[in-house]
Amino acid sequence: MTTTELTVARGADARSRLLGELAAGPARRGYAVAYDLLGNRAEAEEAVQEALTRACENIGDLRDHAAAPAWFLRIVTTMCLRTLRRRRLRRSLFGWLDRKDGGTAAPTQDHIADGGAGDLAPLVHATDAVREPGDALADRERVHALLGSLDGLPAKQRAALVLRYGHDLSVPEVAQMLGVELATAKTHLVRGLARLRDLMEEHR
Repeated sequence: MTTTELTVARGADARSRLLGELAAGPARRGYAVAYDLLGNRAEAEEAVQEALTRACENIGDLRDHAAAPAWFLRIVTTMCLRTLRRRRLRRSLFGWLDRKDGGTAAPTQDHIADGGAGDLAPLVHATDAVREPGDALADRERVHALLGSLDGLPAKQRAALVLRYGHDLSVPEVAQMLGVELATAKTHLVRGLARLRDLMEEHR
């Protein structure tokens, strides 16, 4: 086997191992995050598949093997942000068609039925200062309102809130997932919460 062939074989082996390791855990977490960000099973699955492909193509970018789960989650988040931006663009250009036909382009419908992949109750509590403790039914109703309201946020604000409150990432981790500075991540969280409170009030 030539040096070139050996290098190619090693690269293929490394990609195969990475794919197996990601599928064993990080891909499942990535799907949960993608589902909460996109609110649609098919889009979440597509985002994870695209992320797996991107991870294998860019395995050389992974310097620390132990960082693979966080590295992969950032790729998933990037794929989701692109989907959210395309969705918003489509609505701005063609939303009148849905209204004219009486259709409802409701990407969160699956999500509302399932109650979300992650535990979004902390985000509900963050948006609602006045709450009766232990009111599980009210919590579930608020989660449903929340899932509908999230779709009205800019992509990075939505992602910041879901990652921080729905999946318990620290603010520095949120910044890493979004590829932004720490101060910018904090701004997305503050503005996102404020806007989300307004949207949830409109749903009441």
